[in-house]
Amino acid sequence: MERLTIQQILDDSNLEVKKNDIEYCLMDCLGKDKVFLHTRKKYLLTIEEQYKFNRYIDKLKKSIPLAYVLGSQPFYKYQFIVSPQVLIPRSETEILVEEVIKTGERVFAEKQSVKILDLGAGSGCIGLSIAAEKPEWFVCLSDFKKEITNVIHQNKINLKVKNCTITVVDWLTAFSQDSFDIIVTNPPYIDKSSNKIEKAVKKFEPSHALYADECGLSYIKRIIISSKKSLKNNGYLFIENGYDQSQEIKNFLVKNDFKDIEVLLDYNNICRFTKCRHIDG
Repeated sequence: MERLTIQQILDDSNLEVKKNDIEYCLMDCLGKDKVFLHTRKKYLLTIEEQYKFNRYIDKLKKSIPLAYVLGSQPFYKYQFIVSPQVLIPRSETEILVEEVIKTGERVFAEKQSVKILDLGAGSGCIGLSIAAEKPEWFVCLSDFKKEITNVIHQNKINLKVKNCTITVVDWLTAFSQDSFDIIVTNPPYIDKSSNKIEKAVKKFEPSHALYADECGLSYIKRIIISSKKSLKNNGYLFIENGYDQSQEIKNFLVKNDFKDIEVLLDYNNICRFTKCRHIDG
């Protein structure tokens, strides 16, 4: 196996991989940052580093997403372990974290406590980011398979978060009445017949985290109905949804007695999130 310098690798036009991805692979293999890559270009990779780098490139050439190749993905202010069992965190979902924190601060100011559920948590990126930012709050994270909650547990340990619990449950079935001040969820919301999904996403990311029946709305509707029981009076529900689903979701929320319904935009000014409040009676 030929050992290469950083310069040779960065100058190799035959790798057929995006330069940005090559840099991230190098940083992971060397345990160094981008400054090192561009100031120590004559550095010659060790046999172990070269072998690891070559394996990464082979996977990227098969269109495996970088996050699955490296086993982690940055999100909000933190780094999260990911596996093919969980959806890769997207930057636009960080908006959901910020919005929940803003609302939670108002709840905490009034009650001196706040209890949040990250429903269908996947990697745990939403709930654990909130828990890390607000150690005086309590966050519960749930998903339906042990293989998924194992990933959440690994991230909990890495972030040294103490103020949360992790549970295996099918959506809201196991939670008692009036359990949470806020429920936040990024459920599957892509129509199974959609042809707009990227090939790599369709091939490598878990279908259980992507697709839903009823034009992508089946899980969202189920969550809306069951959250009425699990939310405390005046509790808030935050949903990430598809760009073309906001109006139908608003109509369904009104039908189920939710109030103060707001549609929130993502970084591209696309209708991406829905915020609402449930008031008993």
